[in-house]
Amino acid sequence: MFMISREAMGRVMSLKDRLSDPRKTAECIPDVETMIAEKESILARAEWGSCCGNISSLVHRLEGEIQTLHNILGLLREGDSRAAAVLDDYIALIQDGYTPEPDHP
Repeated sequence: MFMISREAMGRVMSLKDRLSDPRKTAECIPDVETMIAEKESILARAEWGSCCGNISSLVHRLEGEIQTLHNILGLLREGDSRAAAVLDDYIALIQDGYTPEPDHP
């Protein structure tokens, strides 16, 4: 299991809240683009480190997350309400595969 920051999880949940309001859908596009860029950056670093150990499960996971985020982005750009359902799938994926970072004193 991987770790996710509380801030990153909060951004995803904030996105879900905003998608429930059709007037705020357009505001979500830049956030999803940022999430994609962040995941792609992590993926690049994971691929660079692949020569130093077996992290193929991380690379595979990140590729799947990036694809799901691209699907959400495409649906948002089309104004398709299914974006919220795909985001729910993404949230379930994160909750299943990540542990929240511990609180820091």
